Amino acid sequence: MNFTIRDAQISDAKAICEIYGYYAKNTYVTFTEVNPSVEEYQESIVNTKKDYPYIVACDEDGKIIGMAYGGRLRHHDAYKYAVETTIYLANDVPRKSGIGKALYTELENRLKNMGYKFMYGVITDDNVPSIQFHKALGFEEVGHFTNIGYKHGNWKGIVWYRKQIGSLSDMPD
Repeated sequence: MNFTIRDAQISDAKAICEIYGYYAKNTYVTFTEVNPSVEEYQESIVNTKKDYPYIVACDEDGKIIGMAYGGRLRHHDAYKYAVETTIYLANDVPRKSGIGKALYTELENRLKNMGYKFMYGVITDDNVPSIQFHKALGFEEVGHFTNIGYKHGNWKGIVWYRKQIGSLSDMPD
């Protein structure tokens, strides 16, 4: 499958809403229960891009087939070098197509070039494909919270995966 990766634009919000909406409505992959509006995605794209990359993958016809972005890990100043990362592919994208790896690798490169040191992925603890994906990209498990989210009548846990993407020896005083 041929695809390209580019910066997300406000005009991509509808497609991003549809991709994420599938997971919000039908899965435990996200703990979001109600998909935000297209307008909220438009705001998210603008606000995210102030400090972090927000990128999309497009098929050869220009259709959005995936997105990845960074976000604030926690609100305290000392977390400023750590980023929570998010990636979703359209539900009909063939798995193991290389699109997810290419998106996450591009996100990592951009974050590293911006001076971030760590990427964190937060994954539902029974989402084996995502856990395997993160491990294959060099992430390591650093935390596990059992029964932290309740969705679709079930309790689910999350695991945190981390990857160091920058040197820790070049930090300011």
